[in-house]
Amino acid sequence: MEKPSRSTGPRISGHPTVKTAIWLVQLRWIAVVGQCIAVGISYFGLGIRFPVTPVISLIFVTAFSNLGSMVVVRRIHRRYANSSEQGSNGHARTAPVNSSFLGLLLLLDILTLTGLLYFTGGVMNPFSCFFLANIVVVGLILSPYWTWALTAVTVVCTIFLLGYSKPLPALVLDQSEKSAFYTVPTQGLLIALTTCSIVVAYFMTVLVRELRRSENRLVEAEEQRESAQRLEALATLAAGAGHELASPLSTIAVVAKELSRKLERIDATASIRRDVELIRSELDRCREVLQRMKSGAGEAAAEKMHDVSVTELVSMVLTPMREPDRVEVVIEPAIRQESIQIPLQAVTQALRNLVQNALDASEPTAKVAMHLERQEKSWMITIIDRGSGMGEDVLRRIGQPFFTTKDVGQGMGLGVFLTRNVLAGLGGSLEFESQPGKGTSCRVILPN
Repeated sequence: MEKPSRSTGPRISGHPTVKTAIWLVQLRWIAVVGQCIAVGISYFGLGIRFPVTPVISLIFVTAFSNLGSMVVVRRIHRRYANSSEQGSNGHARTAPVNSSFLGLLLLLDILTLTGLLYFTGGVMNPFSCFFLANIVVVGLILSPYWTWALTAVTVVCTIFLLGYSKPLPALVLDQSEKSAFYTVPTQGLLIALTTCSIVVAYFMTVLVRELRRSENRLVEAEEQRESAQRLEALATLAAGAGHELASPLSTIAVVAKELSRKLERIDATASIRRDVELIRSELDRCREVLQRMKSGAGEAAAEKMHDVSVTELVSMVLTPMREPDRVEVVIEPAIRQESIQIPLQAVTQALRNLVQNALDASEPTAKVAMHLERQEKSWMITIIDRGSGMGEDVLRRIGQPFFTTKDVGQGMGLGVFLTRNVLAGLGGSLEFESQPGKGTSCRVILPN
């Protein structure tokens, strides 16, 4: 007998995986327990006599085959987990399992169920309806080829039971009885049909739920693809704009420098000199913005990878900043000299954007915390400020290009957008947690 398992459901599409195999093994253990209970109740409780030895032997066949299956599945999972093959996010993908392995297990279940029915009344046994449950399981986890093949085997087994089986007098329904509902055949049929209906309903529920999840994932994937295309177009536009603006800005910088030299010779007033210095400082700012735009457009992705220690990375992030003393860095001593492989310029600029945002959101004398932690296959960098925080509406828009919470003239709304692009290109992630009045926490995950 088959009953639903509480573990993760079967994989509806694609090749079966270790999770599917584990789910099937658990289901078969439930079947073994259910068969033992049914045999005990029938033989000792209801006094129905049938060949106990071959029935128990068939149950043991299922149990021993399941023990062997557990060993095989664990070896596959262990071998795959220790292999060098990794997913794009740095984690090992789910190990695949040979369809033939699971198909043979289900074929064995059909044959053992046929054997059990052979010794316990054949098709007159109400639990013969569990042939249907086996077909449902096959259809959920294996290919159509296996489904139709095992359906054909089930039909052959049913024909065999119709012609050859050991009848049980207790399963013969005597229509002359006034209270036929209380006979063993009718009660057995009720129990078997109810149990089988529950199993089939469970599997159909799993199927519908997985199909709906698949549809939702497809919709989300399509939305992400469209969003990525829009961001790619915007990044290309930013790169083009940066390239076109670089030449005139360079010309202006040269002229401003020459003008500054001439003003020194003619002893110009201090206000004129300040104006010229302002022009040069604003030109430097424009260069920085253009560099960030190019980085977000993909130039950082082509940057060579560098091995740097954690302390060196923090130093490169904070040194060029205006107020590095306001940043409190927390690093465990054991990981201070551990190396991290990154495109140095892109990552330092991305982290600098986040730290500067935290400083801008805080009071002029307030501190900003920067925590670095080593995880199993990644680094987690958390930047925490105690500013005014953000509401849900603002959090949802953080990272959108040209969206900013700063005053006019203090930001273009590209910092988080470009930072997220850089991290996504490295296989990392960027998340924000914030509440109004309680500050903001920014979490960066860098694979390594």
